[in-house]
Amino acid sequence: MTAARLPLLVLVGFASALLASCSAQRSTLVNPPALSPDPAEFFPYQQGWLGADSAYSVPFGGGRSLWLLGDTFIGPTNATSRKQATGFIRNSIAISNCTGNSCSFQYHWAAMNTSAPNSMFSAPGSNSDWLWPLDGFVYKGTLYLAFMQMRAQGSGAFGFAYSGTQLASISNYLAEPSQWSVRYQELNAGGRAVLGVSMVLNEGPGGNPDPSNPNGASYAYFFTVVPEKSPAPPHIALLRLPLSQLNGAARPGNSNWEYLKSDSGWNRWPDTDTVVPSDAAVVINPGATEMTVRYHATTKQWIAVYPIPIDREARYSLSRSLTGPWGRSEELDSYPEMQPGGPDYTSSVLCYAAKEHIEFEAAGQIFFTYACNSVKPSDVTDNMNLYRPIAVTRPLPSSE
Repeated sequence: MTAARLPLLVLVGFASALLASCSAQRSTLVNPPALSPDPAEFFPYQQGWLGADSAYSVPFGGGRSLWLLGDTFIGPTNATSRKQATGFIRNSIAISNCTGNSCSFQYHWAAMNTSAPNSMFSAPGSNSDWLWPLDGFVYKGTLYLAFMQMRAQGSGAFGFAYSGTQLASISNYLAEPSQWSVRYQELNAGGRAVLGVSMVLNEGPGGNPDPSNPNGASYAYFFTVVPEKSPAPPHIALLRLPLSQLNGAARPGNSNWEYLKSDSGWNRWPDTDTVVPSDAAVVINPGATEMTVRYHATTKQWIAVYPIPIDREARYSLSRSLTGPWGRSEELDSYPEMQPGGPDYTSSVLCYAAKEHIEFEAAGQIFFTYACNSVKPSDVTDNMNLYRPIAVTRPLPSSE
């Protein structure tokens, strides 16, 4: 059941991805200050929420953030164990409110506290497909969220496939989540280009993600997974759309989408194409369906945080420019759950979903989460330390 999330990491060719990273040179690190807030306070078991993965965050301001969560166990409001679970939904959300060293969390999903709970977000026009969250942002009073639309295909833990990518927009996102009005736009069909694994706008020097272009701040940038055939791993391409087009982003129909070419120029992405053109730049390699790209003004660099398939570590890459070149994949942190001798280690556990959450960082610090699952369902049922976002802080990587 929960193992259905794992293949997003085990796409293909993990061996070549690991070989590509083994020659990485270690970056220098900036000394971190004391942490605020405390990661141990994150994602308590309450309100019937009994664990989930994914965990992208979108800052709302004023110490509040939206957390986008994937496959979720739910149970009675007083439940604290998955053995008490009464439901399993495809996504849920949390809203955190942090002041100083203290954070509170409120969870939400559709039909909460009823006998028929459902996912917070449902695939438009389908009774069988479901949505797994990608990245999100707020622009001009509207919340935009990207999702992978999935469908069942085959059997077992790996029995699913992509139906496409959706962009949800919520203009009343400051209301109670039960009152949200959600509008969907299909950005792409199928799984040959998964848009929105990380999205960037109004970041970078002077708020311009692409300072080489005087108009670079007028675009939203979509990091896009391009799956490859075995043994080659997936990689990341970069697409962009004028911010003025966000409410008419659907494809086919919008001819304003552009992709970054291998010669560093931009070219139109035909609105009927479902595959990124062959002359698109390989921006980050390897690629992952769950990752973040964020700008750090203090070090004047971009940091991509991501997992690598079947690796025991969260990884990162650095760049002075959003468009690259990006540095080699380097170790950010090792997962204790995958280290023999660790308190939660079993040979069946796999960790993934490494993402940065810049709004929780103090100076000189990187704050990220990851999640751990198991191919053995009883591991997840019995061990409440697994299958929840785990918040970690480490010194901020720097190329200086």
